Amino acid sequence: MNTSHRHIAWAVGLALAFGGCAAQAASFTYHGSLDDGGRPASGRYDLRVTPYGSEKAVAPLADAVTLYGVEVKDGRFSTEVDFGSVAVGDGWIGVAVRKAGGGEFAELGGRSEINGSGACWSTTGNAGTAPGVNYLGTSDDQPLIFGARGLYAGQFTPTADSVAFSIGSSSADGKQSMAMGDHSEAHGGYSFAGGHAKTAAGHDRSFIWGGSGRDFSYSGAADQFIIGADGGVGINTNTFREFTTELQINPRPDPFDLRDVEIALITDDKWANIYLTRNTGRLNLNAGGGVHIVTQVEISGNLTVNGEASKSTAGAWQANSDGRIKQDIQPIDSALDTLAKVHPVSFRYTDAYRAAHPEVADQRYYNVIAQQFAEVFPDAVTKSGEYLPGAEKNADNEILQVDTYPAQIVTIAAVQELAQKNAALEATVQKLMARLAKLEAKGK
Repeated sequence: MNTSHRHIAWAVGLALAFGGCAAQAASFTYHGSLDDGGRPASGRYDLRVTPYGSEKAVAPLADAVTLYGVEVKDGRFSTEVDFGSVAVGDGWIGVAVRKAGGGEFAELGGRSEINGSGACWSTTGNAGTAPGVNYLGTSDDQPLIFGARGLYAGQFTPTADSVAFSIGSSSADGKQSMAMGDHSEAHGGYSFAGGHAKTAAGHDRSFIWGGSGRDFSYSGAADQFIIGADGGVGINTNTFREFTTELQINPRPDPFDLRDVEIALITDDKWANIYLTRNTGRLNLNAGGGVHIVTQVEISGNLTVNGEASKSTAGAWQANSDGRIKQDIQPIDSALDTLAKVHPVSFRYTDAYRAAHPEVADQRYYNVIAQQFAEVFPDAVTKSGEYLPGAEKNADNEILQVDTYPAQIVTIAAVQELAQKNAALEATVQKLMARLAKLEAKGK
């Protein structure tokens, strides 16, 4: 018994397919798929099969065979065709179809070729094949369909100059694209869609995966890697620490279990990394150009926060101040005179500066003027790397920054000077009070 498959279409909206191993002699097994309105058909249908000597022949080689009540399940069917004692050899067959139970047959356009010489592929392998001559598939613009257990499994679909592959209920029509999962669609070339995701035409060379909890359609741009997973995304792990985790990254396998988790960001000769130290649980941020938090402008500090920063309790930031790391230690003299040269002011930021920094409120602020402060504490004034809004980027237009901490230390020294002066004054007052008491005693 032989097998025949080919893809053909029914005029009333049903499609029938059979192809692969060509028919031989008078009987063969007819495998096919049947769609109704673009969806896999189910039910029973009548097929009328007629053998011809050529594709355009008018007279048949034998009487037509009507196959009644062929069962179609999920769009797939299989039935035997037997022309009795008539051996059709090389020839063609025409097919007509109708729903079981009567009515007119609808002739399908085109005929299917029968190869009597035998062109089946052996289930144990083939030898002497030539690429482009011997292959499994279709030679026209119809897809190559696969099935398993009588059910539709997937297909190769021709594109303009290549082929796309889809599995299950998914579909792909982009050049060399692939789709798999629950109704995924890959319309971009060289792309992949899986899970429950869709890529649009032009979304080429891209990967998209959508979780089952959403219709993850994306029509962004080419050359992208997109993942939508309601349960979270894991790297180097299959166990999430928390159900609500969106992205979890674990270290690569390490025989000594000492590896840190590191994310490196590199562009040309610029670099930055974020890493978690395993033995301390400390999160480290490091970058060759400094770490900027919520900032839109070029600045020079190793850590820059644009806007306000806060801590859970009051207190200054810690700094190394061990005497063992210091040299050329000098006391602070004339602290009161130094502070007298500092000019504290209140002010408002300019409209242009606030436009460049929307987070800055229009209110009064308290600080010093950098240019004036530099006359007292020159090392405490530096360039910021940011320039006056709308001005040319040159040294004259670079905004200056101040570190007012030196003024705090000098203030401590000034208070100590005042304390010393106050102690001296108190001693003088005590002496004067004693002399006054003696004078008053003599006058009595």
